[in-house]
Amino acid sequence: MAQQKIVHIVGTGTIGEPLVGILTTFKEQFGIDEVTFHKRTPLLTDRSKVVVSCREGAKLAVDKERWQKFIEMGMEPSFEAEEAIERANVVIDCTPVGNENKQKIYNKYAGNGRGFIAQGSEYGFGKMYARGINDRALEKDKDQFIQVVSCNTHNLAVLIDTLA
Repeated sequence: MAQQKIVHIVGTGTIGEPLVGILTTFKEQFGIDEVTFHKRTPLLTDRSKVVVSCREGAKLAVDKERWQKFIEMGMEPSFEAEEAIERANVVIDCTPVGNENKQKIYNKYAGNGRGFIAQGSEYGFGKMYARGINDRALEKDKDQFIQVVSCNTHNLAVLIDTLA
């Protein structure tokens, strides 16, 4: 049996929430077997987006000490936070503390084949990547930590590449 392709998203803010939706909606087209996401704080104001994400097929991961609070608010966790990371092939950190998470959590998994991706604000997280600009810079089985450059950098790089 082939290894499952599991993508785990950390954070459900401006970047994380739509990413959970896109990856869940198009998981078959992307060749993804499962999408999990970590929500740190149980908030009633976020309940609807969490419930909808789970209804659409994503699986909620929470911190162990907050598990019961999520249940009390009508959100059903499937995994503890670190368990979801352990199960994932790719972890996408959509928080403003990706470098901190790398130091505290992700580095434990260095060298085991998992890939970790952080957003543009997390300078130093890993190799900087801009789609269509430096695709060849990525080295399969070598680059484990990737920082996707900001949307502005992406767009400017494309314009410079087109005009120069």
